[in-house]
Amino acid sequence: MGPPPNVLLVVCDTLRVDALSCYDDDAPPTPNLDRLAAEGTTFENAFAAGSWTPPSHGALFTGRYPSETGFAGAWPTLSADETTMAERFRDAGYDTIGIPGPSKMGSPVGLDRGFDEYYEVYEEMAKRPSLPYLRQLLTDGFVRRDLFRIATRGNDYYTEIKLEKLRRFVAEADAPWFAMANLTTVHAPYRVPKPYMREETPELHRPLLPLLEEFLPSTVRLDRDDVRPERLFAAADGASATSIAMRQYETGDYLTDAELSVLRAWYRACVRYLDDRLGALFDWLDETGRREQTHVVLTSDHGECFGEHGTMYHGYFLYDELLHVPLVVSGPEVPAGERRSDLVSLVDLFDTLCDLSGVEAPEATSGRALFGDDADNGVDSGNEHDAVFAETAIMDERDREAAAEVSRETLAAFETGKKSIRTATHRFERRSDGSERLCDVRTGEEVDDPELADSLREQLTQTLGEEYVVDGSGDEEYSAGVERNLRELGYLE
Repeated sequence: MGPPPNVLLVVCDTLRVDALSCYDDDAPPTPNLDRLAAEGTTFENAFAAGSWTPPSHGALFTGRYPSETGFAGAWPTLSADETTMAERFRDAGYDTIGIPGPSKMGSPVGLDRGFDEYYEVYEEMAKRPSLPYLRQLLTDGFVRRDLFRIATRGNDYYTEIKLEKLRRFVAEADAPWFAMANLTTVHAPYRVPKPYMREETPELHRPLLPLLEEFLPSTVRLDRDDVRPERLFAAADGASATSIAMRQYETGDYLTDAELSVLRAWYRACVRYLDDRLGALFDWLDETGRREQTHVVLTSDHGECFGEHGTMYHGYFLYDELLHVPLVVSGPEVPAGERRSDLVSLVDLFDTLCDLSGVEAPEATSGRALFGDDADNGVDSGNEHDAVFAETAIMDERDREAAAEVSRETLAAFETGKKSIRTATHRFERRSDGSERLCDVRTGEEVDDPELADSLREQLTQTLGEEYVVDGSGDEEYSAGVERNLRELGYLE
């Protein structure tokens, strides 16, 4: 028997399933992720358990749904009774590192448990520019190289510095290693180095020296008469994401079709840059001889809306655009070049990675191992999901900038808790205000089928219960780094 396999779990924050060419022929070319798919198994119907970072990662890390753990809402706390994936691998003798994306999955919420190192870049790097940042430039090679990249190529919102940290950890690991990295490359703000964005929108003009953008945002312009620059750039920046989403939901045309088209183009640019950087990481694993002994998993915690269903961004609704995520698994014992159409949930990854690595999974998970005899490689073995589940907590959004402008109905749509069950053909949703809706996912239309609704409601209640988690955020005291990160990603206005 050989040494235990390594595990690399890459969570591409906000990555839509239809943004990858291995899933959609109309997607931008993503040759490196296509190569990963060819080397492993691609799951065509994988779904997140929540439509934004905290509940989705909580479910991914514990293998249990938010209602089972209470880990939902904007700023939850993971109970000490829950066992995390990283704890299981650490206890099995693995070296472990976590590299979170948004601070909403940072150490204050408890998702750092089990990681020997949790590299929270928003805490490690001082604000640019500042005196502490200048001191870091003198002492920290990571920071110097990051500044050089910004100055010569442009801001990539810590993508490369995270991957550099990951490579260093892997190179120095003495034992088999388990690594999780969340990359916010395609999360708003939609901005990556110049060549990628110019290829999508040639009308975009940016300064010759990329560093100028950090200090003089006005040097960036888009020469098009059919867009409103101030509104477009605010939407691309995402600093007031919830308010923008509320206004779009209220009017349906707060952002025009032309402006939405530009945002989608910039999002595609971010996807292409992400593919390039992950390709470099995979090449490094190949060149250093680590790839053959490593299970590489690529997924997303949720997708993103660009006007579909009248909304923007993510976090408050349970549509397929937000829950249907990519999932590619490769490595030892994983069939190469296979595509699976069975329904899977991100809660399945805990059991799956434990099973592939010879690590014992907890009995209390709600997932299943996706390979081996039980999974039967997608053939019905009696152990498949006939449905997957997702939910959001009851929120209080009255302090948002747009809350006073929009109707009571719009505000309620963002604040109500939601639970959904999704089968191969239908999605049934219950909301905390008592409303329900049944949709045919093949047509996108609401349907009237009381018998089916009763059956799905019963199954939904059996799995997620009747009570809705109430978001407990609002009274937190954020560190300077966390607050800066939350504002950059649009979670604080």
